[in-house]
Amino acid sequence: MNDTRTDTSSETLILELARSLHASGSPAYELESQMEQVAAALGRPTTFFSTPTALWVTFDDERHGTRLLRVYPGNTNLARYAELFRLQQSIQDGSVTVNDALGQLREILAMSDGYAKVVQVASYGIVGACVAVLVGGNDTVITSAGAIGLIVGALVLGLSHLKFPPHLTNVIAGFSASAIACLVQSWIAPGNFELAALSSLIVLVPGLHLTISINELATKNLASGSARFAGAMTTLLTLIFGVYMGYGFVAALHPIPASVAPHVPSLLASALVMFPIGLCLAVLFRTRYQDIPWLLVSTLIAYGSLRLAGDYFSPFAAVWIASVVAGVTSRLLSRRLRLPAAVMLMPALILLVPGSLGFAGMSQIMLREDLPSGIRVLTMMMTAVAIVAGQLVTDVIAPDHNRRFGTEPR
Repeated sequence: MNDTRTDTSSETLILELARSLHASGSPAYELESQMEQVAAALGRPTTFFSTPTALWVTFDDERHGTRLLRVYPGNTNLARYAELFRLQQSIQDGSVTVNDALGQLREILAMSDGYAKVVQVASYGIVGACVAVLVGGNDTVITSAGAIGLIVGALVLGLSHLKFPPHLTNVIAGFSASAIACLVQSWIAPGNFELAALSSLIVLVPGLHLTISINELATKNLASGSARFAGAMTTLLTLIFGVYMGYGFVAALHPIPASVAPHVPSLLASALVMFPIGLCLAVLFRTRYQDIPWLLVSTLIAYGSLRLAGDYFSPFAAVWIASVVAGVTSRLLSRRLRLPAAVMLMPALILLVPGSLGFAGMSQIMLREDLPSGIRVLTMMMTAVAIVAGQLVTDVIAPDHNRRFGTEPR
């Protein structure tokens, strides 16, 4: 009787821990390998198969032991992910019983989901203004991107609270950002509405999801990688469609003057905005307070290595070098601090991901009917490949023993 109860408790722990990791944003290659080790430590050998919308769990000691969990892609929550990582380590080293682990898991799931709403909205605005500096916008672009970012943040949080579908939220946010940026350029001051819209929407651009999808494909998680790639491209297209509608709405009312050409920001200006960007990414990724300093360090290292390598190498090579540096740094620090590498790696990679290139390329095709400029979409893909190649090299230089590669294609 006790063995049956123990098996039931361990099964519940395995299923709920896997579901929680998925909801916190764990990629397929990490979730599957980590959970197989946890299940083995509990004496329940288990095989996992993860996709963005479903999770199959097969208990090897049962004849008909497959469970199907319907899961939904969630926002990255690094605080919850770090606590789940700690719980996994405790289970694997045997320092916690199954019932205690279930209790700790419930406490983790009951954690406050992020920072105060006003802080999150402010983070959208600050990131928008800082990214406008990085993309070379003038004072009008920087100011409008910050103000529009606040509006986008309020819209995203408000519509999410009202249970609006995410893709409809993207269309509304894209329309609002584009329309306001065009109005500012038409009636207030010369600017560049493309840069203003891009900067204010940068948090919603799925560059990180695109990079993760290619990484999943590279590690032979074909089902999850293909589904995540399709989701990322759909998100990008809905954002661009909203931008196109906003531009068309304003253009029908008043001709939009030519945009001011961007300039290359100075190294000092770029360095000054890194600190506020890092802090805001900590808020938007829901990072624990004690992990914020390490997140800032990894962010500075990633962008600094990108700028330094860019002075000597081609753009793709610079991205590859920055990806390797960020990956190795995050891996070594995470071992010393007993943290998941994602806590430092994901915010660092957000500065390298190619979503802005895809956004710019597709917007040029839709707004200007400029097919040659649309080549940036291909550049987006190549940049993502460079980032993934850097992470694969990282696994050779500083291997993560919790990850497993070389599995059969799915």
